[in-house]
Amino acid sequence: MTQFKIAFFDIDGTLADNELPRDLGIIERIPSSAKEALRQLKQNGIEPVIASGRNYLMLQEFATELGVESLVASNGTQVLYKGKELACHPIPPSLLKETMLAFDQQQIHYIIETPDRFLATSEKVATEDAAAKYIEYVTDIKTLPADVIQLIVRLEDRRSIQIKNELLVAEKVAPVVMDVHLAHVSKATGVHEILKKLNIKPEEALAFGDEENDLAMFDAVGYPIAMGNACDALKEKAKFVTSKVGEDGIWQACQKLGLVK
Repeated sequence: MTQFKIAFFDIDGTLADNELPRDLGIIERIPSSAKEALRQLKQNGIEPVIASGRNYLMLQEFATELGVESLVASNGTQVLYKGKELACHPIPPSLLKETMLAFDQQQIHYIIETPDRFLATSEKVATEDAAAKYIEYVTDIKTLPADVIQLIVRLEDRRSIQIKNELLVAEKVAPVVMDVHLAHVSKATGVHEILKKLNIKPEEALAFGDEENDLAMFDAVGYPIAMGNACDALKEKAKFVTSKVGEDGIWQACQKLGLVK
C-alpha cells in the first residue's frame, strides 16, 4: 500500500458536523473520533492540513487546538505552511470593481474578504451574517484593499449567481453560500503548493471532503475520500466513500487504510 505522507481535510461537513446546531463552535462540532484520528495521523508521520473555504482568521482559532499547523484557506486563495504565508492570490482591482458593480446593480449583497479582514457595505449582512463577529460594516469603500481574495455571497432566495467574466468563478461552498474568486485558483492550487514545498508526490496524499468546492482538491491527490453526506459529484470522484462525519466517518476511513488504531 502507498505510504501516505499528508492528509487534507475540509472543515464544514467533513471534520465538523453540519447537522449539529450552528451556534456551537467548530471545535464542538468535530467528533472526538475525528480529533483522535488527526492526533494519530500526525503521530504516525502523516501531516494533517486543513483545506477550507473559510478564511485564515476563522481557521487559526481552532487549527492550533487540533494540532494543525498548515492551512489552505479561502478555497486556495491563501496558503500557509507552519504559520507562514506560502502564497496569496488576490483579485486584480479592475476585475474586482467590475464584479462589485454588477452585484450592486443586481442587488446581490456580498462580503469583501482579504486574508485578515471582512468588509460589508450592507448593515444587514454585517450584523446578521453567521460570521458577523468578523465583519466590519462600512458605509462606503472609497479605496478597495489591494489584497481582496474573495467575495462571499449569501444566496438568500437565489439558487445561484452568474459570473460573466471568465477570469472569475462562483463556487458553492455551502447550501446557501457561494465564494467568488479567481477561476484558476482552487483548493487544488493550495494542495499543489504545499506538496511542492514538502516534495511530496500527489499519490502520497489523501483528501477528505463533502462539497463541490472539494472537487478540484480530489483531482490533486492520489486518494480522495468522500464523506457519507457528500454531494453526488464528489462521491463519484472518490476512491472511497466513508460514513457521515457525525457517524465517525473520518475515523472509519483512516482505520480502513490502516492509518490509525
